[in-house]
Amino acid sequence: MPPALAHTRRRLLLAALDRAGEAHVDDLASELGVSPITVRRDIARLADEGLLERVRGGAQSLAGGREEFAAADRVVGADRSGARPNIAMVVPSLQYYWPAIVHGATEAARRLGAELAVHASTANAEANLLVLEQIAQDPSLDALIIAPELRSGAASDALVARLVELPIPVVLAERGIDDCTAIDRTFDTVRSNHSAGAALAVRHLASLGHRRIAYEGVLSTPTNPFVETGYERTIAQLGLQGEAAPARRLDLSGERTFYSIDAALERYRDEHVTAVLIHSDVAATMLLQHATRRGWSVPEELSLIAYDDELSVSSRPALTAVAPPKRALGERAVQLALHRMESPDSPIEHVRLMPSLHVRESTRAVN
Repeated sequence: MPPALAHTRRRLLLAALDRAGEAHVDDLASELGVSPITVRRDIARLADEGLLERVRGGAQSLAGGREEFAAADRVVGADRSGARPNIAMVVPSLQYYWPAIVHGATEAARRLGAELAVHASTANAEANLLVLEQIAQDPSLDALIIAPELRSGAASDALVARLVELPIPVVLAERGIDDCTAIDRTFDTVRSNHSAGAALAVRHLASLGHRRIAYEGVLSTPTNPFVETGYERTIAQLGLQGEAAPARRLDLSGERTFYSIDAALERYRDEHVTAVLIHSDVAATMLLQHATRRGWSVPEELSLIAYDDELSVSSRPALTAVAPPKRALGERAVQLALHRMESPDSPIEHVRLMPSLHVRESTRAVN
């Protein structure tokens, strides 16, 4: 049988329990034509609403469960499946980088007839889990979009375990659980292809005749490893391993900021570097300004490309920058959530969106 919409499927599940009294997850999955994990989510949702009792391996009917479900239909309307889907979105910040993603998601939700509630957290797994527990109490929640912090050891493991337990679709935005093989659930994911974005930058610099190309990244960001990998791979593909400077990391913490930038500029002089890819815009802008104060001429002596394109157009000279597709990423996350609600057993999707390169004043051909 074709997969039923969620509301109809839950009505059929309750009817099956009314007939048999109790049923195993696998039997219900076979009868409804859906996966066992979909049945488990439906059972959890209906149990939370007091319409059935969860038992080991399945569910047990409660007297009047189907009648209460139908009565709720009559209160809300003849067909609750027409209600606007309710999606929660949890992001690590409402500043720098994330506003464009949120805006894209908000516009997509409005256009597609969904309700979207945005919740700000931090780049901290414990904070993510706290926000998640709060919004998970909402019985009307239909799907979750989240950018989880996955670098915090046990705290991140606990966060992932909680996401696995949720009985609703979960979409990961700009994050991916690529190395967690112990979990029994995978998630729809939409991310920027940051490695490909770095490749755009390196190839642009090489097309201008630059051979001594450096990379500077801020270690604290989850994006940095992907940008660095893209830089190193493209340097190798272009045959520049013996000429390009090794990837480095800027320390922009407090009083070490300008010491770190000065050390980088000295390396560029010593290693005859003519171009640098820098993640992120903040680091690129600070390096540009400090280099100018130290007497460097940009782009005559040093071409610069920033990664993120949040502040680049405001610098002087305006920075050439790699721009991840942030608005499109937010839009795609909402589309994935709605698709998973409508087709819970369709294949999991891992979407990679291509960044673009905005060429401005901070890059030029080698003299």
